[in-house]
Amino acid sequence: MSVAFELEFEACRPRLYALPDQPARTAPSPRVRRRRVVLGMAVATLLVLLALPIRAIGGSTLAQAAPAQGQEYIVKAGDTLASIATRADPSGATSLSERLAREVGSSVVVPGEHIFIP
Repeated sequence: MSVAFELEFEACRPRLYALPDQPARTAPSPRVRRRRVVLGMAVATLLVLLALPIRAIGGSTLAQAAPAQGQEYIVKAGDTLASIATRADPSGATSLSERLAREVGSSVVVPGEHIFIP
């Protein structure tokens, strides 16, 4: 081998170092484990609370219950008076649809509009 090749090999070769023997890790104390469990429970509780809708600030569930009599309903995209009346009272949908039209003053509803279900 040439001297140049040996010098180049020495410059590029990664150096390996032996680490001194380290003592074996011991299990955490009961106090540390208890703290970790409490912290984990606190984080889990916080995540659950953040996932729940907060009605006071305008939150709502994804699958809202069907509109009921005496309730204010917020019109969503694709809703019509007939579809709202059918969900609120399947047996008397036509009469409820007519009452809703009188209540609204039109047969057209707009998403976001608040309708009182009589």
